Amino acid sequence: MVPERFKWMSEKIPFWLRFVSPLYGDIVLSVRARLARNIKGQKFPLFLNDESRMKIFTLIHDALTSIKELQGLKIYDMSELEYLERKFLLERHLISQDLLKDGKGRGVGIDMEEKISIMINEEDHLRIQVFYPGFMFEEAFMKIMEIDDLIGSTLEYAYHKKYGFLTSCPTNTGTGFRISCLLHLPASVITGRIEEIINYSFSKDLTVRGYYGEGSEVLGNIFQFASLRTYGRSEEEILSHFKQSVYKIMDMEREERDKLMKDSKELIEDRIARSLGILKTAKLLSSKEVMEYTSHLRMGVGLNLLNMNIEKLNEILLLNQPAHIQILFGKRMEEQERDKFRGLLVRTRLNLS
Repeated sequence: MVPERFKWMSEKIPFWLRFVSPLYGDIVLSVRARLARNIKGQKFPLFLNDESRMKIFTLIHDALTSIKELQGLKIYDMSELEYLERKFLLERHLISQDLLKDGKGRGVGIDMEEKISIMINEEDHLRIQVFYPGFMFEEAFMKIMEIDDLIGSTLEYAYHKKYGFLTSCPTNTGTGFRISCLLHLPASVITGRIEEIINYSFSKDLTVRGYYGEGSEVLGNIFQFASLRTYGRSEEEILSHFKQSVYKIMDMEREERDKLMKDSKELIEDRIARSLGILKTAKLLSSKEVMEYTSHLRMGVGLNLLNMNIEKLNEILLLNQPAHIQILFGKRMEEQERDKFRGLLVRTRLNLS
């Protein structure tokens, strides 16, 4: 039997994927604001045993549930979830790779819309995350600052007058604030300009990661770009610098799309047609294949070569993943069976049957 704890979640699309931004909506999928915080006088999670970690978890749990504005959060202890459930939360970007590990006192608080994810005892006592669609940077920033004030009025953070907020990793010390976004860059990958984009990102103090963040693979030509330095700059300065850099990256992708339309339109049309044909007829589809072919279709929509709902394509990027397939269909499956059900899901959701 597949646990049904997250069945309700698997049947809906999170807030950050439900809306496509009118500004660069075919390139930027979502934005995430994140704060790293620790509790004053407590050892960092990496130095805690299960018992001590559980005490911190209980302290944070009680604090979060006491805040009126956050009482809608569902708080989960990772040790009470099966691996499949933890994998499901990772696929939805609600937890990190670190929280896949089984261990008492590690957890996450999630709101019903999945705008908010508060990881407990990951690398720091608190990793507060806020997710918004498209290019809604200011909205994400305002929301996370509001949540930080609410929690900070209940729990006293570890703070140093000179160094700012104290964190497990020195790169997060200072504001503890990072901003990131998921960008779809298929044209830059096709033309090879992605290497220039990555080098540009490094020069602007941005990290470039895969679909699930640190240590993950790039899937469907989707890259995560994140601000790097948190010390010596205010949150507003970090946000402004990041937005300017991301605008430049998206303009570079636009340039490559224009070049492809001018010089290689038939090549792009062929990729779209092949991708559509495979998704429509294939009996077995791996997650990696679906991500690749859906990427081509998203680009086709962005170039006005394909009349398809981009929100539906975004749904497929999320729902086709291994844990999602099993929880959505309510059945534990080996790889080949998942590939079969994935094909059924894609054809049904995209009206290809």
